[in-house]
Amino acid sequence: MLTNVFWFTAGGSGSVGLMAIQAALNAGADVSATASGWGLQMLREKFPQVTGFDYKTDDITANGAVYDAVYDTVGSERVLAASFKATKPNGHVLSIVARSHRDPRFVHFFKQASGETVQTLLDGLSSGRFISVIDSKLPLSADNVRLDYARLQQGGVHGKLILTVG
Repeated sequence: MLTNVFWFTAGGSGSVGLMAIQAALNAGADVSATASGWGLQMLREKFPQVTGFDYKTDDITANGAVYDAVYDTVGSERVLAASFKATKPNGHVLSIVARSHRDPRFVHFFKQASGETVQTLLDGLSSGRFISVIDSKLPLSADNVRLDYARLQQGGVHGKLILTVG
């Protein structure tokens, strides 16, 4: 359990960030996250217990080093620097993007999916403990693959694009 743990996720509305938020909430952590626009609105609607920050306008370091753990899914130098400023001296900054850092609180966190990890995610999704945001579902076809690819290139996709078989 992560009771009395203050957890922050940079990039909270992305796929990895969204799962990290839900796992931390399930473990009992007090969770905060950054997002912007549609992503921030989605986080506030689906997870009102999460403190949401707009990464374009809010300063996560304004309150000092308040987080026990920061999970960086973004990887920019600016985000990493802010993550260290917002992390307690005995806390940790975990990143799935940055490979190394001289700060001893840094942990490169890239875990190969094991059967156990995948089963945990599937159990969470099937039980309703975890959610995934779906933008659209289309039948699998060459035209729909081209359509979804074009949408990804243009931006503005909100969630997963699902191509179904059958």
